[in-house]
Amino acid sequence: MTKTPRQFSLLPESELLVWCARTVLTDNLKERIQQRVQEPLDWVLLLRLAEYHGVSPLLYRNLSTLCCDRIPVESLTHLRQRTYASALLNGLLTQELVILCEAFAAHGVPVIPIKGATLAVSAYGDFTLREFRDIDLIIRECAIPEAQACLLAQGYERMSLSGPARLDQEGPYYLFAKKRTLFQVDLQSVMAHQHFLFPLDRPEFWHRQTPVLLANKTVLGLAPEDLLIVLCVHGSKHAWEELKWVCDVAELLRTQSHLDWDLVFDSALEWRCRRLLLMGLSLAHHLLDAPMPETILARFSADSDIQMLSNRMPCSLLSDRRAGVREAQAVALYFSLKDSWLERWRFGLMLCRDHCLVVTTPPPWFRWRTSLSRLARLVFPLHKMLKSLLPRAIRGSLNRWVQNDG
Repeated sequence: MTKTPRQFSLLPESELLVWCARTVLTDNLKERIQQRVQEPLDWVLLLRLAEYHGVSPLLYRNLSTLCCDRIPVESLTHLRQRTYASALLNGLLTQELVILCEAFAAHGVPVIPIKGATLAVSAYGDFTLREFRDIDLIIRECAIPEAQACLLAQGYERMSLSGPARLDQEGPYYLFAKKRTLFQVDLQSVMAHQHFLFPLDRPEFWHRQTPVLLANKTVLGLAPEDLLIVLCVHGSKHAWEELKWVCDVAELLRTQSHLDWDLVFDSALEWRCRRLLLMGLSLAHHLLDAPMPETILARFSADSDIQMLSNRMPCSLLSDRRAGVREAQAVALYFSLKDSWLERWRFGLMLCRDHCLVVTTPPPWFRWRTSLSRLARLVFPLHKMLKSLLPRAIRGSLNRWVQNDG
């Protein structure tokens, strides 16, 4: 299995973190980890990176197993305490998820857990190895009132939309917190971000649900093929800012070795997220050695944009962060990863119409910066003229056509 070297170098601490952020280590990788911990390292930085990227449990598991006697005592203690605290919270959230799934079922409200406990068990084989802090549930749009009533009966209350968790997003939010606990529930019918929308209330998700065993109870989660797509779309939505999102894809590929790849790519093509999928697969392979068939490797290896972009993420692990793709630049990433020329330039029209920052001050890695700027010079006066000449109803129809990207 060929592997393209990364174009941009990682910090030594970042490289060690990447080596340890997996459940399976080769003998060669074990040797490299044991050698690296004997070199001068900024352990404060390493632990800070592990916390930011949500991979402290994996780092602790591998370092404590391979070379605990070579880790500074304070660092290993801090890592152990954080890992145990995370495992405790995960256990409580897992039990709460089972209770909620039973309550929703009793009220005839279908939900599908995503990420969190079901992901940890399905991909990592152990709910303690993947940090999570809330319960994410896919919900049918039409069932949201009934779901809200069910949560209120369970002691939850609706959280304010002005909270920090949603300042960077757009779209409908249904976030609830249970009184006097740390439990939060996020009901989702769409995955939304600035200029980004991916529907989650899809018939295929409901028809292909797969049982997952949690706390000796069975809940229904996404089929592995659908989960893989959702993970790749979610990571791309946030410009792969956190390493744990790459780990999710890599561990799912390690665990689910018999994926129906034809179904995966047929679904991604239908849902217009094929290149978002390829982006996630590329990162999981190049960063974390995720196994996949040669035919799948060939798909993203032939895409020069994906090869270039996957070397730039996660940004905060790079030696030179200026070379990376930050989440603040995610709109430029969405534009770059559109599946077709038509989708890309329809999206470009919307960005120009909205005077989006990527049009006026594009990042240096964005190869369409000149052409998008030229389009903007045509669109700005045309949009102003149409706004003054066309009736509101016709303008609304044009805007809906431009925004029909989901």
